[in-house]
Formats: sequence, C-alpha cells, structure tokens
Amino acid sequence: NNNVDIEYFDGRLFVGWRTGPTHFASEDTEMLVMSSADGGMTWDFETKVVLGADVREPRFLKMGDELQMLFFEAGTYFAAFEPVRVLTTFRQGLGEWGELEVVVDHPEVPWDLKVRNGLAYLSSYTGGHYEEEGDLYVHFKSSADGRTWDFVEGRENVYVGGVSEVAFEFGSDGRLWIVTRNEDGDDSGYGAHVCVAPAGNLSAWDCPLVCDPERYDSPEMFRHGDDIYLIARRDIGGPYGDDGGNMVPYSLRAKRTALYQIDQETKTVVHLFDIPGVGDTAFPAVRRVGAHQFMLANYTSPLDDPDVSWLTGQTSSRGTQIYLSEIEFVPVTQ
Repeated sequence: NNNVDIEYFDGRLFVGWRTGPTHFASEDTEMLVMSSADGGMTWDFETKVVLGADVREPRFLKMGDELQMLFFEAGTYFAAFEPVRVLTTFRQGLGEWGELEVVVDHPEVPWDLKVRNGLAYLSSYTGGHYEEEGDLYVHFKSSADGRTWDFVEGRENVYVGGVSEVAFEFGSDGRLWIVTRNEDGDDSGYGAHVCVAPAGNLSAWDCPLVCDPERYDSPEMFRHGDDIYLIARRDIGGPYGDDGGNMVPYSLRAKRTALYQIDQETKTVVHLFDIPGVGDTAFPAVRRVGAHQFMLANYTSPLDDPDVSWLTGQTSSRGTQIYLSEIEFVPVTQ
C-alpha cells in the first residue's frame, strides 16, 4: 500500500491509494478509494480502478460541487518506469464513480495538486525518467474548472534537467515556494532545490545553481500562518548527492518520514523531527481541518523494524500500512 491521498468532500473524509504485490510496477496493481462519515472510525467502499497495469499518484481534486481523482497509468514490468497517460474519474454519489476519462493522452506524471484562490494548480513532469540521456521537463498548470488545464502564464516548461517530483505552496505574500526532487541529476548536482517564484510571475521559478545534496522524496508542502512546511522521505546515512546519484547505496539505506520547515531567508530545508515511517515510507498527503490543525495520511513498513532498508521494505511480504494522524500547532509558552 502506497501513493496515498486524502480529501474532505460532502461531509466525508476520502482516502485513495495504490495497492499491489510490491512497491514496483505490476499488472495486479489496483487503486482503491474509501470514505468515512465519522472521521475515520468506520469506512465505506467507494470505488476500485483495475487496468491490468500499474496505476499511481492518486490526486483528489475538489472544485465546486465536484470531486474527482486523477492518477496516471503505467506499465507492468517491475524494473521499468513507464508512464502511459493521465486519467480521472468523477464521483457521482456514495459508491458511484463515473467512467474513466483521459486528461493527458501521452506519458506524463501528475505530482502536486492544490486549489488556491479559486484556481487549481498542478505540477507534473514528462521525459526520460531514469534514463541515462535525456532531460526531464517540469510543467506547472492551472485550471478554473478542474477539467481544462493550461500552462501557467503560457510557459510549457518551468524546469528542464533532472527534476521529477515537485511540491509547491503559496506563501502568505503570494510568492510560490517549490521543493524539487533532483533524482536524475543535472548541472546543479543531485538532490533537491528550494525554488521561489514572485506572486506576479508564478512560472518564473528561481532555483539555486547548486542543489541541496539531500533528497526529499515524495515531497508535500503546506502553510501555517507565514511558515511553510515540508513532509518527505528522509535518507538515513546519506546524502544522496554525495553518492553522485548512485541508486544502489540509496536503496540499501534505511529511511524515515520527516517534518521540515522552509527557511525563507536562506531558501533551505530545516529538519524539525521525524514522524512515523520506516523502510518503504513517505507519500504524505496533508489537508487543513482547522485554523491550526491538519490531517496527515502516509504509509510505512511495519514500525517494529526501524533499520530495514528502503529496498527490503519495497519488496517485503510484510507489506506496508496506511495511517492517519493529526498535526496541531500550539503556542509556545515559557
């Protein structure tokens, strides 16, 4: 169980996730959706997507009186990353979802999806992920209705290089803050970037010339007040960039899920503390539930073996579990 997202809609908490024999591609993969009317105490089955191929990255989108779930279809070979197209399905009622609709009919991977100031924003990427030659292209799109998507300010590519997964969040001043995963590497190195774009030019991403050697997998960002936070996978024994992008030692190291804060003056990622997550872990989803409260969904290997490697967790017959937790910000008293 991995690739989890949550959303609140029609008085219910929705959870969607990918499940399969292992972390890797398989024709036996399914996408499941459940909902709860009592905050997660009991659950109702909503829908299941079965394509005979891998399905990943569920992203709920709530706009107006509609709820949809976007995701991408991939291949079946466990050792390959083969995006095919982006699909969506709209909820019609309890346990009733519409036929699958094609959003993008070519290999593209949706990543972060947020609704801010009445518009939906989506980061995605295309290109030769995990290929020795060829760049990846990061896209930043917006939609006023959740159905028609356009490149923000008409700019097709906001980053070209080794970046795939991109999380974003708007600051209280309207600036766009971005954390990238530079897994494939480029002239800036391997690891991650903290980028920023001005409020009046959201597609003009200003990224550092040298990236952070730490790698923040499956990044998810959210804001509380003026502060911006990141939840992502933490590499124990890294950083990834010091290995020159070598996936072998990275895969054989232990992992955690961690809460970070973005230092907006230095444009750096600051580790605050770890949250539950070991082995194969970290595809966090965060939703605000109050002025100072957030709901978090994540997945993890069994917590009784904290030093299990990422690769072992990805292939273990013990599997992985999804959990919900609450984040509450409280005033500091002396």
